[in-house]
Amino acid sequence: MATTSTDFSIRQLEPRDLDQWLELGNQVTAYPSDRASFLFNETLRAASEPALRLSAWNPAGAFVGMADATLGDEGEVLTDRARASVAVVPSFRRLGLGERLIHEVERFAREAKVRWIEGEVLEVNLPFSAPLLTRLGYHELERYQLSVQDPATVNLSGLEALRERLQQEGIETTAFPAIDSEASRQSLYRCTLSIWRDMPHEPHVDWRDPPFGVFERNQFDRPAALADSLFVARDGDEIVGLTYFLRRPNGDAEVGDTGVLRSHRRRGIGRVLKMMASRYAVEHGIKQVFTDNRADNAGMLAINRELGFSPGEQLVIFEKTLAP
Repeated sequence: MATTSTDFSIRQLEPRDLDQWLELGNQVTAYPSDRASFLFNETLRAASEPALRLSAWNPAGAFVGMADATLGDEGEVLTDRARASVAVVPSFRRLGLGERLIHEVERFAREAKVRWIEGEVLEVNLPFSAPLLTRLGYHELERYQLSVQDPATVNLSGLEALRERLQQEGIETTAFPAIDSEASRQSLYRCTLSIWRDMPHEPHVDWRDPPFGVFERNQFDRPAALADSLFVARDGDEIVGLTYFLRRPNGDAEVGDTGVLRSHRRRGIGRVLKMMASRYAVEHGIKQVFTDNRADNAGMLAINRELGFSPGEQLVIFEKTLAP
């Protein structure tokens, strides 16, 4: 007898199923996570903020699908928006399960009374995901270019000369632990929020910034943090640029945030910080570094290519406007 969508059971995620739930979710995202990181991120979400975590099972009791939906991430809260992901084990696709899970996500979003819902799709998955999403009323919102670097291949011979030039202009570049203090953390917070706001994003996409205490915990205490990979540029006592790595579950790294305040751009600060981070990766035996940039951010994409990042596939963000 052929399997149909009604043969699957969908239920709330149970703690004992978290590892396989995460493993499947990692197959459809550019940002893999593990148990420790997931549980830590849960502590950044307000107790009153709802979240949806579902698992799907076939009649034989095998785990075959997952869904995740939240109203924010890493302490920030989205404005009138939910962010979701859905994944189905490949051998159980095209049987209606993905659509059922999407409907559950939309039910959650409507109950939360948000206007928009968004989800990411890796380019490799577009052939089977895009037709379904389009039929259900989703459209493409934006794209991100994913890139990977082998740090050992990056030419860093000019780094110290570039740092010296910036120093002569009054810009100090340093590892954050060397200047760590309450005042420096507050400056890092202000710089980070400004960079977030200035990153390219659609006009109707907005969020509430995390309070300083939540930001501080997420920056320095999360399991994936590599605190000594945080490099900053300072003009006097104010941080004006930053970059840092996060550890991936397999030991590789991904770039967290990278940016320079608008007032200090076009001086080579971002390039120097990224070169310092590449040197850190070599010194710490990191084999691959992953990053993403909005596909229309030509300036950052050009710097990445110069620093050995090879473009891979794109990450496509789909959005749906929910009926009032």
